[in-house]
Amino acid sequence: MSITTSILIRTKNEAQDISKTLKLVTSQSLKPNDIVVVDSGSTDETVNIVKQWSDVKLIQIQPEEFTFGRSLNIGFKSTEAEIVIALSAHAFPCDRYWLQNLVKHFDDLEVAGVYGKQVSQPDAWPSVQRDLTFYGDQLRIQTNPDNPSEHFFSNANSAIRRQCWEKHCFDETLTGGEDREWAWMMLRLGYKIVYEPEAAVYHSHNEPLLKVYQRAYREALAFELIYGEKMSLHQALGKWRRSVLADIRFILQNGKSYEWILRAPIYRLFWIYGRLKPSLAAPIWEPFVKR
Repeated sequence: MSITTSILIRTKNEAQDISKTLKLVTSQSLKPNDIVVVDSGSTDETVNIVKQWSDVKLIQIQPEEFTFGRSLNIGFKSTEAEIVIALSAHAFPCDRYWLQNLVKHFDDLEVAGVYGKQVSQPDAWPSVQRDLTFYGDQLRIQTNPDNPSEHFFSNANSAIRRQCWEKHCFDETLTGGEDREWAWMMLRLGYKIVYEPEAAVYHSHNEPLLKVYQRAYREALAFELIYGEKMSLHQALGKWRRSVLADIRFILQNGKSYEWILRAPIYRLFWIYGRLKPSLAAPIWEPFVKR
């Protein structure tokens, strides 16, 4: 298959990981035609590190300009490649065939986008590891716009057909979920979304609990805009309970430290509170969270 590819990496304070990521993407069996880094105001050495790579195009935007969708759209506009690969700056391809496996489905002109597997880092917390088991080892073809489970897509590790992005670019107003919104639109236009487990990256976050909450909150705000999704306190408590029980089963089945039986409920409490917060009246939640 003869097709032009561009790797698009969004960064902010990624000095610890960006060199490793760039080394891995440039050592692929299929060489990308170009690499674009969109940085949104790094205050560490990220920008200086990227500048050492003469063949990497660096675009800098101000932090206040950033949204997930806007940084992606800026990156897309800077390249003419037929297939643009969105990759997290701290997502490390598992092997040198990652890019080849990610783009091989584009021979089918009905494929708008492909997303790959995400594997947890060895030190990932059990709750984080369990969340990533969602990806699995089976190829999936998503075609049904009426099934929300088939809207899933992740721009931490994805490939997107330029012509499809030109028909519908990423929503720059969303606080997250721009990938799901785009995939849903592609399905509505009659395209396919493919999950390719052989295009795997190591990508996981051991975050402070406040960041767990903030990430969940951003996603919940986005899902409310995309789907009109609301969550009741009863639904939240049920989801928290099911998630904690699933975490405990995972901990026991995989020989994880028993301390996580106590830590998982706290982790999931911050996660579910972030998911619930947009659905609550301000007087209920304002006293507990500082802006």
